[in-house]
Amino acid sequence: MGKLCPLLGPKMSAFCMVMSVWGVIFLGILGVFFYIQAVTLFPDLHFSESHEHIPSAAEIEDKYHEKANQCWIAAGLYLVTLIGVFWQNKYNTTQIL
Repeated sequence: MGKLCPLLGPKMSAFCMVMSVWGVIFLGILGVFFYIQAVTLFPDLHFSESHEHIPSAAEIEDKYHEKANQCWIAAGLYLVTLIGVFWQNKYNTTQIL
């Protein structure tokens, strides 16, 4: 008989699982570095194009925290993907009797 809910094959689900684990780890660590305001990440903050406006310290801190939250949200989405792919991998080995 057929398998239960086969959306992804075993190789694709294994690949997506590895990528999801890497995404959770990488984006989680990147979010921590944005949260502690790592200086090397300053070019990734993207301020307005106005040359007269120099961002204040409060604006810079807000941008760092905004980027940290964005990284953690993306890590959470990767975690949701990991759970879905793990579920697919489990049901790739289970057959309906």
